[in-house]
Amino acid sequence: MEERGSPDGDPARNLEQGPEGSETPIQVVLRVRPMSTVELRRGEQSALHCSGTRTLQVSPPGGGPDVAFRFGAVLDGARTQEDVFRACGVKRLGELALRGFSCTVFTFGQTGSGKTYTLTGPPPQAEGVPVPPSLAGIMQRTFTWLLDRMQHLDSPVTLRASYLEIYNEQVQDLLSQGSPRPLPVRWSKARGFYVEQLRLVECGSLEALMELLQMGRPFVGKDSLTRSEAPWT
Repeated sequence: MEERGSPDGDPARNLEQGPEGSETPIQVVLRVRPMSTVELRRGEQSALHCSGTRTLQVSPPGGGPDVAFRFGAVLDGARTQEDVFRACGVKRLGELALRGFSCTVFTFGQTGSGKTYTLTGPPPQAEGVPVPPSLAGIMQRTFTWLLDRMQHLDSPVTLRASYLEIYNEQVQDLLSQGSPRPLPVRWSKARGFYVEQLRLVECGSLEALMELLQMGRPFVGKDSLTRSEAPWT
């Protein structure tokens, strides 16, 4: 997670404590994926062990002393989607975003490590069959929290969403009418970097947000063997 200053240049406050105690605007949360059925069937064993809430112990192949790594938070394979949402501090980032700060939550890891599952949960088992609420990912939980929070603000807030993919230095609008096409990235003093002609859709309900998310998902990684980034803003 990352938070940056607001458009008027004010610094973000209440910085997170880094692994060594220093303040940092970036908080790293490590989630250990449970071993798959195939891995267990092959008799494989995990080399990762969570020691406490912030330390990961790694057992090197072939023996040798364990190596310890510290993070903002460490979650083992038994943790739920709700545990991940809470550990990532998304509500705090949401409060900062509503005050005008730029905040980002993203996942990083190798293919098959659980990035998409963490963000959006498992895919629906069949058309029209919703994903159980307990398995909802960070994005759905953030949508729900944000919409509820907006109802209690003193000033009215308009929620707009965009969805794009970055691959091979090209940007495509996943919410465009028709097939996505490359769009130029521009910069201005007023806006900073932005994507020209990127579609912004006003959303007033969870259903509308989820519909947009599902609209863009079929295009993500379609021609890029999943080696792409798909920011939702």
